[in-house]
Amino acid sequence: MTGYGATWRESGLGDACRRALDMLSNPKFGAVIIRRIIIGLAFYVVVRWYFGLTTKNTVDGLALGSLYGIVAVALVLAYRTSRIINFAAAAVGAVPAITAVLLSTAYGVNYLLTMPIALIGGVLSGAFTEIVILRRFNNASRLIVTVISIGVAQSYAALGFFIPVWFGERAAAVPKVTTPWQDWQWHNSRGEPVITGNQVFAFLVVLVLTLSLMFFLRRTRLGIALRASSENVERAKLLGIPVNLVNVAAWSIAGLMSGAAIFAQAPLIGVPGDASLGFDTLLYGLAAAVIARFEKVGLALLGGLGVGLLITGSIQKSGTNDYAAMLMFVLIYLAMLLQRRSRSRAVESDASSWQTVANFRPIPVELRRVDAVVRARALSIVGALGLAILLPYVIGEAYVPTLQILPIYGIVGVSLVVLTGWAGQISLGQFGIVGMSAACAGGLVASHNIDFFAALAIGIGAGILTALIVGLPATRIHGLYLAVTTLAFGYAVQYWFLNPNYVVGKHILPNSGAAAIRRPWLYGRINLEDEKNFYFLCVVMLLLCILAAQAFRKNRSGRVLIALRDNQRAATSYTIAPVRTRLAAFAISGAICGVAGVLYSYQQHNVIPSNYDVFSSIGVFLAAAVAGLGSLSAGVFGVISFEAFVLFGPHVYAPLGPTWFSVIPLLLTGPLLIVNLYANPGGLAGWAFEMRDDWLRRVAAKRRIHVPALIADRMVEAGPAATPAEPAPMPEPELVS
Repeated sequence: MTGYGATWRESGLGDACRRALDMLSNPKFGAVIIRRIIIGLAFYVVVRWYFGLTTKNTVDGLALGSLYGIVAVALVLAYRTSRIINFAAAAVGAVPAITAVLLSTAYGVNYLLTMPIALIGGVLSGAFTEIVILRRFNNASRLIVTVISIGVAQSYAALGFFIPVWFGERAAAVPKVTTPWQDWQWHNSRGEPVITGNQVFAFLVVLVLTLSLMFFLRRTRLGIALRASSENVERAKLLGIPVNLVNVAAWSIAGLMSGAAIFAQAPLIGVPGDASLGFDTLLYGLAAAVIARFEKVGLALLGGLGVGLLITGSIQKSGTNDYAAMLMFVLIYLAMLLQRRSRSRAVESDASSWQTVANFRPIPVELRRVDAVVRARALSIVGALGLAILLPYVIGEAYVPTLQILPIYGIVGVSLVVLTGWAGQISLGQFGIVGMSAACAGGLVASHNIDFFAALAIGIGAGILTALIVGLPATRIHGLYLAVTTLAFGYAVQYWFLNPNYVVGKHILPNSGAAAIRRPWLYGRINLEDEKNFYFLCVVMLLLCILAAQAFRKNRSGRVLIALRDNQRAATSYTIAPVRTRLAAFAISGAICGVAGVLYSYQQHNVIPSNYDVFSSIGVFLAAAVAGLGSLSAGVFGVISFEAFVLFGPHVYAPLGPTWFSVIPLLLTGPLLIVNLYANPGGLAGWAFEMRDDWLRRVAAKRRIHVPALIADRMVEAGPAATPAEPAPMPEPELVS
C-alpha cells in the first residue's frame, strides 16, 4: 500500500484530487452549480409545457443538442485562445469525418474501424489549417482573421461537396449510417422506444470530449499556456510561451471535436451534404457559445443541449424549425444586450481594430488638374456609364429583368462598405435588412397602391429602424460579435419574419399573387413596367447611393467613423461619442438597404422570402471582402461581378455541368478570398491602387511635379536603403571670451 501511495502522490493525481475537492467545497462553486441546475430545470419545464414535448422528444432534442454543444465548445476554445469567432469551427474536422462515415456506408467497413480516420484526421486537419493558412495572418487584425475563418469554411465546403460523389453517392442523399449498437433500444411502459444505442454513443462521445478538454485547459502546461496567451500574445511570447504551438494545439483540438461530433451524430441526423455543415449548424452552435459568453466550456455544452430542445420543440409544434430560427435570434440578441462590458485591455484594444484594411486615399491634390489624370478619370467614368447603358441593348430583351438585379446588389454593396469597411462592423445578414424594407414597402404598395416615392421613403425608414435595432448590441460589444447577431437576424428574417404562416409575415407581406406589386408611371411619363426603364432607374439609384456615401465619407462624420474604427480610445479622447457614431453608421447603412429593398420588391413584383436568404448576405459580404471593403468603388464592383457570375454563369459555362456551377462560387469566396487577403489585406483594390500610384509617379516625374505622398510611399516600399542619410551634425560654436 505504501508503494502505491507514493506512486499516487508522485504522479500528481493526489494534488489534482485535492484541488478538485477544494473546488467542490467552495461555497461559490456550489452556488453556481445550484443556480445552473435551477435555471436548467426551469428552462426544461417551460419548453416542455409550451411545445408539448414527450420523453422521446426530450431525448431526441438532447442528442441533437449535443452536436451543437460540441460546436459551441470549439467556438469557445477558438475565442479563448485567439479572440476570434471561428466560423470554421464545424468545418475544420468535417472532411475526415464525412470520409470515415462514407467508408462505412459505401464499402461496408465496420463503423468502429473508421473512427480513427475521423479523430486523427480532425486533428491533422486542424493543425494543417493553422500552420498553412492562419499562421500567415499572425499580424492581421482579429476581424481579418474572422473573415479568413469564413473563407476556410467555404474552402472545406467546396472540398466536402465532392466527397460523396467520389464515393459513388449523390451529394444530397447519402445512405443511412449503420452501427453495431443501432438495434439496442430502451422502451417505456407503453412499449415506445425512448432511447437508442446511437443516442447513448453520442452522449458518451460528447461527455468524454468535454471532460477531457476541461482537464486539458485546467491541469496541463499546454492548456494553461493556451489560456494565458489569449489575453496578450506579445506578453506571452516574452514569458517564453510557444505561441505557435499553442495555436496549433487549439486548432487541432477544434478539428478533433468537430470530427468526433460529426462522426457520432451521423447515425442520428445523417451525413452532412457539405463539409461546412451549413451555416444552420453554425448558428445553433453560436447561440450556445453566446450564452456561455465565449468563456465557459461547460456552460456552452449545456447551452447546446438547450438549443437542441428548442429545435425539437419547434419541429414538434409546427413541423419545421422555422420557429427555432427566430428563437435563436432572440436568445443571441438578449444575451448580447445583457452581457457585461469586458474590462480586459486585450479585448478592448483588439476587438474593434480593422487597421490592416488599407485606407485608399484619393488622387493627390498636386495631380488632380493634370491633363493626363483628368482624361483618365473621365475615361473611367464614361466607360463605366457607357457599359451600364449599353448592356440592356446587347444581352437581349429576355435577360434584362435579370440584369436589373445587378445594380440592386450594388446598392447592398454600398451599405456593406459603409458598415464594414468604414465602421468596422461585420454584417452577415445585410439582406435581412433589405427583406424587412421590401416587406414593409411592398405590402403597402400591394394593398394601397401608394406612390413610388412614398414607398421609397417607407422602405428607407424601415431599413433605418431595423438596422438600429440590430446594431444596438454593437454599442456595448464591438465588431466581432455583430457578425453573430446579424447572422441570427438573417435567419430569423428568412424563416420567420417573412414567413406568411407567422404573425409578422401574415400582416406585412403582399398576397401570394404572381404580380401583387405593380410598377407605376414615374412623373406620369416613364412607364416602369418597361424592363429597360426600370433597369435605368436602378442604375440611377445606385449612382445616387454611391454619391451619398462618398459625401458622407468626405464629411466630418465619415472621418470620425474611420478614427473610431482604427482606435477607439484615441477617438474618445477627442470627445467622439462611440455609441452615437456607430448608430449613425447603422442608420446610413440601413437607409441604403431600404432603397435596395424597395427596388427589389418592384423588380420581383412581390416579396419572395427566398430572395433575402442568409447565403446571399454571406456571398455579398465575401465578394466585397475579396474586392476590397476599404474602397467604395471596389466593394460595389466586387459585389456586382460576383452576382453577375451567379446569375449569368450557367449560360456561359453550361458544358461544365451543374456540379461545377455549385462549387465555383465556393471557390471564389473560399480559396480566392484567403489568397487575396494574404497578398493584399485591402482586397483586389490594393493591387489596383498600387498600379494607379505607379502610373501617377510616372506622370509626376514626366511633368517634374513634386508629390510628397507618392515619394514617401516609394521610400517606404524600397526600405531603409532608399532613406536619405542623416545630415552631418553642425560643429559646436566656439566660445568668445
